[in-house]
Amino acid sequence: MKVGMYTTVGERCGIAAYTSSLIGALRSLPDTEVEVVPIEEGRQPKEHYLAIAERLNASDIDVVHVQHEHSFWGGILPGHSAYWEFRYLIKKPIVLTAHTTYTAEEMLRYRTERRPLKKLAKWLLLRNRAWVDSVQIAPFVTAITIVHTEEAKQQLVERGADPKFVHVVPAGVPEVVAAATGGEAFRRRFGLEGYRLITIFGYIAPNKGYELTLELLPSLPEDVKLVIAGGPRNAAMEPYFAQLRNVIESSGVANRVVITGYLRDEEVAEAMAASTVVLTPHTEATGSYSVTIPLAYGKAVLASDLACFREIAGRIACLELFHAGDVEDFRRHLLQLLNDEARRATLERGAKEYAERYSWRRIAERTRTIYEEALRIYAPVTRRPYTLSGKQASS
Repeated sequence: MKVGMYTTVGERCGIAAYTSSLIGALRSLPDTEVEVVPIEEGRQPKEHYLAIAERLNASDIDVVHVQHEHSFWGGILPGHSAYWEFRYLIKKPIVLTAHTTYTAEEMLRYRTERRPLKKLAKWLLLRNRAWVDSVQIAPFVTAITIVHTEEAKQQLVERGADPKFVHVVPAGVPEVVAAATGGEAFRRRFGLEGYRLITIFGYIAPNKGYELTLELLPSLPEDVKLVIAGGPRNAAMEPYFAQLRNVIESSGVANRVVITGYLRDEEVAEAMAASTVVLTPHTEATGSYSVTIPLAYGKAVLASDLACFREIAGRIACLELFHAGDVEDFRRHLLQLLNDEARRATLERGAKEYAERYSWRRIAERTRTIYEEALRIYAPVTRRPYTLSGKQASS
């Protein structure tokens, strides 16, 4: 079986990192080849998608796996997305991983819009049923779809997806590199010797809960510092990054906050080793690389009780949860973790167990069975009979 993996690539993208791990694990399976076809982010000319389709429709490709995120095609606004220009060109069986399943209203941030004219424009757009469907359901019912959580599957089913063709496959936990100095190099680099570190890992984005953490930071012991282990992923996030820096400067605790910028794998290992507790206080998420990394390193993690994190904790008791957006509950749980070494040790054992049970090898095996399903379902349409042995039937 040969898979054409249509995905973002490069080191500064969480989805690219996710897919890179999946590809490595898939290639380790018997009779499984993967060819990476890079996504050029943003809306591209039609000629670009014609060239992509020519490669993905080639005779040696059996199934196409698309990593889907709305920004990859130019965004969700009418006339901005080129997704359908690409999709209608593909003739092979398609498996699509839906990395976000938010409603159109959530993606527009309609409820938090305070500018009257902007709110009216968004209200009018949300009355356009054809556009709403094209954003929040159509991409996921024109392929066999993988989501990361049961909640995401239920969302798609409620919008009209056939549950038989929506599969829940959690994000795998990556293998990690060793921290050569056990975190000491990281502490020295940022002047953090002697402090307990609470760390929010990953690319800086508005949903990560930094503001909530800054709100409680003054009430934490003086030996606790906040590490924001990452930087903005791209130019689109620079305005929010500037806004966050202004919030930090005016918070009164700027001397207790460190922003590292982008970290290489070896530096991530050192940051994790130096951290006492890792935080994922997200305000919204359907899954997050920000939580799989600390689980991979066997860290104690305090997360907001969003559905994606509840599901992880439900599989194995590896996360401490607090009520999302509730600063007092956040503070209470964080102080307990900081002061209870035994509780942290229990979470660390759970994290290591989770990392073993949901390794990328196991996730790849599950993903391959979905490819086989796609080949069975699409075979009459594509006229490419396929057996599970991976050999084409003779015509």
